Amino acid sequence: MYLGKADVNTYDKGVEREFLVSNGAGSYGFSTVVGANTRGEHGLLVVRPKGSEKHTVLVSKVEETIYAHNKKYQLSTNRYRDLIYPDGYRYIQEYQGTPFPTLLFVVHSIFLRKSIFMPQNATCTIVKYELAASPEPISIDIRPLFAHRTKEDVTQGGDHPEFTSSVSSDGVVGISGRGYLSHVSFSGAESSIKWQTKPLWFENIVYEKNDISDKPTMDHLWSPGYGSLELRQGDTAYVVLSEEPVAYTPEELEALEWDATEKLGSFVRGTSVDTQHSVVQDMVQLSYHLVADNKGSAPAIFSGFPSVEQRARDTFIALPGLTLTTGRSDTAHRILDNWLEKAVAAGGVMPSLINSGGDVEMGDVDSGLWFLYAVEKYMANGGESFVRNHFKELEEIAGHYSEGSDEFGIKTWGETGLISCLPKSGVKNWMSGEVDGESLVKRKGCLVEINALWYNALRFMERAARLAEDAAAGGHYNDLASKLRESFKKIFWNEAKRYLYDWVDPETGERGDEIRPNAIFAISLPHEVLPDDSGRAVFATCWNELYTTYGLRTLDPHHDKFKGRAEGRQDQRIKARLRGMAWPWLLGHFITAFMKYNPGSYEMGWSFIRPFSSHIRRGCLGGVAEYFDGMMPYRPNGDVISAISQGELLRVMHEDLK
Repeated sequence: MYLGKADVNTYDKGVEREFLVSNGAGSYGFSTVVGANTRGEHGLLVVRPKGSEKHTVLVSKVEETIYAHNKKYQLSTNRYRDLIYPDGYRYIQEYQGTPFPTLLFVVHSIFLRKSIFMPQNATCTIVKYELAASPEPISIDIRPLFAHRTKEDVTQGGDHPEFTSSVSSDGVVGISGRGYLSHVSFSGAESSIKWQTKPLWFENIVYEKNDISDKPTMDHLWSPGYGSLELRQGDTAYVVLSEEPVAYTPEELEALEWDATEKLGSFVRGTSVDTQHSVVQDMVQLSYHLVADNKGSAPAIFSGFPSVEQRARDTFIALPGLTLTTGRSDTAHRILDNWLEKAVAAGGVMPSLINSGGDVEMGDVDSGLWFLYAVEKYMANGGESFVRNHFKELEEIAGHYSEGSDEFGIKTWGETGLISCLPKSGVKNWMSGEVDGESLVKRKGCLVEINALWYNALRFMERAARLAEDAAAGGHYNDLASKLRESFKKIFWNEAKRYLYDWVDPETGERGDEIRPNAIFAISLPHEVLPDDSGRAVFATCWNELYTTYGLRTLDPHHDKFKGRAEGRQDQRIKARLRGMAWPWLLGHFITAFMKYNPGSYEMGWSFIRPFSSHIRRGCLGGVAEYFDGMMPYRPNGDVISAISQGELLRVMHEDLK
């Protein structure tokens, strides 16, 4: 990822491009390339303290001022309520994203390079400064700004809580405020470093991209002082922003930087897709930050940034692309193991979410089905032993669907073999949601994607039974799958639209005839439930009515409830998510279906991927957003990098586009 001066030579251009670094264990640094924070979630050091379910922004940013030629030059950029100040983006010559976010500031004959990285599993962010060229020594003041708040809790106007600072004998500055502690220290090879205590409030910093319009969007940040450094050409200095007090030597910092570079490089080289193409390399590299792989604790796939949650559905959809495609089969094994353990503890019901404390929440009807999908993908990548060793536990998960459960919120529909969701059970599907008590999408009874997933799970369990050498179980799952396949088209087929009903209520006979993307799963999953001729008709309707450049729309644009842009009031933006927004993860399944019906059409398959090469140069650089407007101008929305979006596109590159 390379950006030139023309990409960041205005404030608006600079702040629309964001970078992300992480420690692989849940802490991260997240901001714009020009350093102006535009979200409440932005910060150079964002951590999740022990016992907390929410991430906390400890260090918001750092402000740099250069003194040279008897002048001062401010390299920072902020947006305040009434102005943009300073305008340090004017000095940015270039941005590079490999191996770490790196900026080159050029002030006349002064070339100063700034890099940002996080060591693996350490709760600290390291900012490195290199004076690449300067005919004379320069002085640089580096002032850290502290937030000490959860990422959602932007400071109320006029709120000035008490902050204090202290300096230890080894030069580490400790900051206390709002119930949190954080630290900053400086290190340089030949640099003379002096800490100047000079407390200062930075008030009314505006977060213009906050999605929640009814919450305050202005913040007050506190700074205890600044470090003053003298640099000569060739000198290097480091600023360490940390949760715990740490004092590294320059040699230790160089070793941490080399280790972080090597880990990231090894990860990119180990992927199964061709990273010689820059767009693929950028997407693979950023996907590194979506997976926490701390050997000392259970690994996790995060839903995205800034949401950073462990959601079951997102995890299992994204797992093939984020772990198997990128050569992390061992990580995939440990993720599946962890979730299976949680399900067994819950009586064989797969949870919908794991919070930061390791506790689970229940409620998603499809979590177990997506889990079985992910296990089959893992099995195809050498995970047969996992299936053999855990066959009984997998049977327990499948049994809740085949037998039905009032507590689980589902039952089987007579002899059809279809799964029906019980009314008022509280069980959710991916299109569940409410605004002011109104359901975003009316769906009940037998949902088309749930039953496509159920058929896929039954065929997988049939294969798993063969691996476990359980012929009786294999015959049982084959019988259930055959019955379901025979019923599926009879119940869901909508001849008038040559498509599938989105839902069918077995109690009333009502059917949802709106064209939604959920029918794609009947033909995109490893075991498609529709015969070839019907599948092709479904695909054609989906392509004609739902396909957009960046995903499949959640609703046919001719429907009277279609909302193609996430704009207006907050409630209207929420409604748009499932009434017209286009989702890239659905595009992954669309491409899989396309390649099934058009084998060998790799160039056309890549034509669906290619538009993202432009998108990943904006937003979170290298990342794919959660969803997009379903009509022009196709603006990205939701998480600026989404696990299901990133994972699905990487999966189809590997599995379908070779």
